[in-house]
Parts: sequence; C-alpha cells; structure tokens
Amino acid sequence: MSKNISYFKILILILIFLLYANGFYLRENIAGGAESDFSNFTWKGIQAFKTNFLHTIVNYGAIGEGSLPMFHIINAYLNPFAFNPYIFQLSISIVSLFNVLFFSKILRQKYDLSILDSYLYSSIFLILPFFRSSAFWGLTENLGWLFLILSIKFFQEIDKKKRNVFLVCLFSSLALYTRPYLIFFPIFFIISSLFERKYETFKISLTYYFLFSIPGLFLLYLWGGSVYLGIGEQKVNFILEYHHPKFILKNLIISASIFFLYFAPYFVSKFIKEKNLPNIKKVRICIIGLLFLFLLNYLNIFEYLNSYTLGGGAFLKISQIIFKNNYLFIFVAFLGIISLIQFAKISKKNLILILAITFIYCTARYMYQEYFEPLLLIVLLSLLDLGNKSSDLFKENKTIFIFISYFFLYFISSYYYRYYITT
Repeated sequence: MSKNISYFKILILILIFLLYANGFYLRENIAGGAESDFSNFTWKGIQAFKTNFLHTIVNYGAIGEGSLPMFHIINAYLNPFAFNPYIFQLSISIVSLFNVLFFSKILRQKYDLSILDSYLYSSIFLILPFFRSSAFWGLTENLGWLFLILSIKFFQEIDKKKRNVFLVCLFSSLALYTRPYLIFFPIFFIISSLFERKYETFKISLTYYFLFSIPGLFLLYLWGGSVYLGIGEQKVNFILEYHHPKFILKNLIISASIFFLYFAPYFVSKFIKEKNLPNIKKVRICIIGLLFLFLLNYLNIFEYLNSYTLGGGAFLKISQIIFKNNYLFIFVAFLGIISLIQFAKISKKNLILILAITFIYCTARYMYQEYFEPLLLIVLLSLLDLGNKSSDLFKENKTIFIFISYFFLYFISSYYYRYYITT
C-alpha cells in the first residue's frame, strides 16, 4: 500500500471521529425520538433503580421502557457518571466507541485485514444515524450491540478455546437482557451447533443458557407472565400487543428492503471486482419474480404500506415522498429477497442466521429501521459466510472506499431528511 493511500485512510478515520465528536457537541438527534426517549424512559429508569432497586424491578413496566432493565441496572450501580444527564450521555458516547474497537478485532481476524483497514470498516458505526443518536442521548441500544459483538468475538474462536462457549452464552445473554430482539443470536448459536454436529457445544450451551435464563424467568413471574408497560387503564401487554407471529407476513417485504439498504455496498464491491453478470435463465426468473411483486401491489396486497406512519424503513419513505407510490420500495425489497437467497445458498449457517433474524424481528407490530442498525452491518461483516474470496474483496481499497462513501451518503441523506424535511 502506498504511503499516500495510507495517509488518506488515516485522514478519513480522523474525520469520522471528529464528525462523531461534533455530533455529540451539537446534540444531534437524527433518530428524532432519542431525546424524548431518554428523558421519559431511560433516565427515569436509571434514577428509579438508584433510589429503590426492589420496588423498581417489580414495577419496571410502569417506567414504559420497551427493553429489559440490564442497561438501567448496570448504569445505576456501575456508571459513576449517572448523576447528571449530560455527563451520563457523554459517558455512553465514549463507551459506544468500544463497539468500534472490538468489532475491528473481529474483522482483523476474519479477513486478515491491517489494523487501519479494520478500523475503517468498524468506524462506519460512527456515521450510522441511529447508532449516533443512541450514543449521544444515552439510550440502551449500543450496550446491546457491544454485548453482541463480544459474543461474536468469542464465537469466532470457539473451536480453538472450548471455554469460549461459556463466554458466548454469557455475553449473548447480557445482550438479550439489554435488547430482547438479540435473542436471535442464542437461537442461531444453538441451532447451528446442532446442524454442524457439534453436540458437546450444543449440550453445554443449553446448560449455560438455562442457568442464565433463570433471572429472566423470575422477572416474568414477578411481572405476571409477560411484560406490561404503563399503569392503570393505559397498561398494555407489550409482548402480545406489540410482538406476535401474525405480523411476520406483512413485515417480510419491509425487512427485505432494510436488509438490502445495508447489504448494497457489499454487492456493488463484489460486482466491481468480479464483474460476473447473471445468466439469461436467472435474469428471466428475476423478472418473473419482480413482476409478481408488482402484480401483488396492483391487487392492493401491499395497501397497508400506504398508511404506514411508524417505521417502514428508508426506502419506503423515499418511495412515497419522492415518487408518491411504492414501486421503488418494491424493487429494492425484491433486491433484498434476492440477496438473502444468495446468502442462504452459500451455507446452512447463513440460512439459519437469516431465518432467526427474520423470525424474531418480523414479529414486531411496527418495523423500525433502528432495530437493524448496526445489526445488519455486524451480521454482514462478521457472521455471514461470504465465500472463499471474501478476504481478498475486503482488502481491496475500492471496497473500503465504497463502504465509507455509501454510508456517508446515507448519513447525509438521513441528516437532511431529519432536519430539512420533517421539521
């Protein structure tokens, strides 16, 4: 690598960190609801735990927080900066940087990247709008991502160090207790161990997960068998009313479009490097599939998308705001479906992972893009099998610059939408 390229990469890395620091200084809130979520739920929960642990844990649903209390407990008792909202948010912004640090180590090991290149890829977290908003406003998400990344780090070396089974189970359980959706990883870990005939790992992990589930089962017992948010007449069953298998079908096409949003730079980089065009047979099948989705749209099967005011992802909003229809969204969702099929064909591990994520996340009543950020980037770069030539691809300078440019454009677009369209 030439010195000029190295200096340019270092400059990009410095600019990304400066942009992150500037975002905190300016109190950036691209997610929109981050500030109110912090003041109404997160900070209130932390202070309640500091005042009275037993009363708060029993009546946790009254706080209204849509996540489990691990984040609040850790910060109430272990974070020395939880005495002032602004100082606390600064501490969470700093802790969020550990996501970049540990993820870079995963990438370095998986793809044999240089330290600089691994940091460039992992620093993309710092230009993701929802990751930034969660960090700047002290929300729960980024601690969940950190626990997930640590789980993946030990999962990566599980064949070399058997004690890593315990660490994988421990950190993935902490991730679940922080963000319930992250239960997909224990499901993936257990099922993939079984399919790969790693029976000892399968049995040991089941034992550990059973032990780590005891606090959660006890909490469900305290809470009456479910998670109830609010008090009095406004009390709702969060699991049954906001998470149910009946929502899966309507969310599949939305999740496919969100998947492609984060997978797109990989496929662009892969095409530029390999220049492999699909054969005529595959093109015909794709055209038929796309026409079938357009037909379903014509028959108003996707009519519910027109009244989607909560969630739906970036491409649904772009399609409806700019083009006043759903055609762009459907086209992108189709590309997402094709990409998932391509990944699933590579290995059973990919198939299990995709099904686990899809099943868990698509049960949500409202499909928010923030649920997938930076999840899908983590999944793409660290968990999915991408083929034998993936290391060569990610070492390419073109690939690095495509990823950085793509997600920087995504950041700029999100910033513009938040501050110049919705305000």
